Amino acid sequence: MLIQHLLSLGLASLAMAADVIYDRPCGLKIAPCPRNQQCVPESLGCTDLNVCRGTCVTLRDYGSCGGRRPDAPKCRDGASCKDDPRIPGNCGMACDRPGICIPDNAPKCAGFGGLACPRGLRCYDFPNDGCDPAHGGADCIGVCL
Repeated sequence: MLIQHLLSLGLASLAMAADVIYDRPCGLKIAPCPRNQQCVPESLGCTDLNVCRGTCVTLRDYGSCGGRRPDAPKCRDGASCKDDPRIPGNCGMACDRPGICIPDNAPKCAGFGGLACPRGLRCYDFPNDGCDPAHGGADCIGVCL
């Protein structure tokens, strides 16, 4: 019985610790995010996390693709290779960085209707769509990743 209570307490503590790590603030030249997490700006228009706030979020693995490398992997059917919009200021595949396989049916967000992402996903400016919220594109559609 005692072991069962200790185990329950341990699992509850672990769950609370995971929440604290997930909501960890970043940006503004404060400590970097833990491994497998990335600082995501709170503002879609932020391209320099040294001057704006962000939150550490766990990056989902969408699969690597493209880039100027030998035998670059391709995306499966139903996904397109795009620059990773989760990395602020990312020049992407044009700078020999790999892209990510974004599902063609990934939920859209922001835009004229102010669409929100499903729980657990964040809204990012859709890469290479010709609309930039940092340069007057107030109604740009985003993608939930």
